[in-house]
Amino acid sequence: MLDNKFLEALAAVVEEGGFDKAARKLNLTQSAISQRIRTLEEQFGQVLVVRSSPPQATDAGRRLIRHLRQVRLMEYELGETLGLNGSNDFLTLPVGVNADSLATWFLEAVEDFLKANKVLLDLYVDDENRTYEMLKNGEVVGCIGTGRETVRSCRSEFLTTFNYLCLCTPSFRDEWFGTGFTADNVRRTPAAVFNRKDETQAMMLEKVFPGQAISHPIFYVPSSESFVDVILRGLAYGMVPEFQAGEELASGRLVEFVPDGRVPVSLFWHSWNVETLLLEGLRRTLVQYFNGSLRS
Repeated sequence: MLDNKFLEALAAVVEEGGFDKAARKLNLTQSAISQRIRTLEEQFGQVLVVRSSPPQATDAGRRLIRHLRQVRLMEYELGETLGLNGSNDFLTLPVGVNADSLATWFLEAVEDFLKANKVLLDLYVDDENRTYEMLKNGEVVGCIGTGRETVRSCRSEFLTTFNYLCLCTPSFRDEWFGTGFTADNVRRTPAAVFNRKDETQAMMLEKVFPGQAISHPIFYVPSSESFVDVILRGLAYGMVPEFQAGEELASGRLVEFVPDGRVPVSLFWHSWNVETLLLEGLRRTLVQYFNGSLRS
């Protein structure tokens, strides 16, 4: 029989990133946290958390944390149904989301859902190509991702498809690409890239220059807001989601100068395949947000 207080200790160490932080969260001593995890590990006969900095759950540890999160969700919904939850009882849902979505449409899409359900989000931010790994590892209950593939014991639903556009200021275009978007010009021109996981720039270059390996100066900007700011300041060019650049394109502050380099990206909602009103409500909220069109 699993004891939730031991599972809570395990989850807190991983979620908070340390034994001391877990102790403060649960109002226990650090030795009590360590003892609860040792008891769990003895019960299962294997290591559940790697004592690194920060601590990392093993495969078995991630499965136990996922089980605990499912129990939390179902117990909260049961409490709501029976009127046992207090007026200040919130449920925290860990959700994976890519930075561009978080900077633009995501909070608008879920705002009413969160207000109506006393739900808080623990947002895990990563590249849209990789957020589903968080779901696969049991770190989150759901995620926004680009992969159509469904994680085992989960389900996915199509949300929308949009384009990343190659943008820069008119003066940047004239200075660096006055003779055209050629391979030689690309090799000498700084391009903004979100981080080392971001493949959008490489995908654009492969479309325009198929089969050519082109190295070029890179300005790494791991912030969606600052990413556009770097381009607006004329420090680099870069790939920006079309729904993030509408005002700048309409005003002429930015121009799309490589229309053949558009990179289409489809977004999906992936979540646990469990029957709960909250997860179903969140799924329905996201799908309905895109049923008309991307909000402006």
